[in-house]
Amino acid sequence: MALALLAVLRAEAGDPDGAEVLARQAAGHGNTDALRQLAEMRKEAGDRDGAEGLAQEAAGLGDTDALHQLAGTRELAGDRDGAEALLRQAAGLGDTDALRQLAEMREEAGDRDGAEALIQQAADLGDTDALHQLAVTRELAGDRNGAEALARKTVVYGDAIALCRLAVMRASAGDRASAETLARQAADLGDTDALRRLAGTRELAGDRDGAEALSQQAADRGDTIALSQLAVMRESVGDRASAETLARQAADHGDTDVLRQLAEMRESAGDRANATILARTVADYGGASVEYEHTAWASMLRMRWPHGMDPDGTPTAPWQATMDIPYSPLTPSAASSP
Repeated sequence: MALALLAVLRAEAGDPDGAEVLARQAAGHGNTDALRQLAEMRKEAGDRDGAEGLAQEAAGLGDTDALHQLAGTRELAGDRDGAEALLRQAAGLGDTDALRQLAEMREEAGDRDGAEALIQQAADLGDTDALHQLAVTRELAGDRNGAEALARKTVVYGDAIALCRLAVMRASAGDRASAETLARQAADLGDTDALRRLAGTRELAGDRDGAEALSQQAADRGDTIALSQLAVMRESVGDRASAETLARQAADHGDTDVLRQLAEMRESAGDRANATILARTVADYGGASVEYEHTAWASMLRMRWPHGMDPDGTPTAPWQATMDIPYSPLTPSAASSP
């Protein structure tokens, strides 16, 4: 770190040769920061060849950031070919960010096949973000078939994010059937977020049956958040029976939080009797512990059952002292020492 700092100070003091010597010494110890910074300084000074030489040295040591910086400068100057050449060099060193940038440049230039080939390379190296971004770009451009084809490629890598994004976008566009198909495909890969979001959209649109069906599909795949969200929605519109049914389904899957929420909502609404029933239900599921002292849930439990709960879920009775032997000041245990 000290050598790298000295190199920059030398450069700022007008000693480029000394700066390079120190920068290379620092790089020999694994710190390529100075080479990268010197490359940037040379670029700003108009020394394009010197900047590239230093950037190449850093890249040869595994640091491709300088190549990215120079590529950006080339592109801003209108030298797309030069920019792409630098990014391809970075990509050849395993830099997937460079592949992603190249894909964006190819897409902007209208070379769709070239863009897809580049993001495929990035995905093969474990980076599927480019697939997601390009799929969304094509969806926004109105190319739904192209977007879906790209999103489906993420399935090969076990990545469902692009499918989820497309599902939500299709739903926003009113394409309900396609949205559900994509959401189920994502859920089959373990990502039920789209199903849950579609369920919320259906509920807000008044389609309770559709919302519950989607929530149940998410829950069947191990996601109880969808059931919980739907239960709270039903409670908010006064459909208490449905809210409890959904909350109990979530509890059957091990999630009692929504039962607690419903109990608190009823308590706030002044319905103490039903709030108590729900609180006891939570206890029956083994979720009545007071995890945080200063919470509405803890306050409710203390108010109803100040002595806590027995292991079987029944309220604990007040403690009462019992003595088998009546107290007497004359007994040896109570007598004072002489």
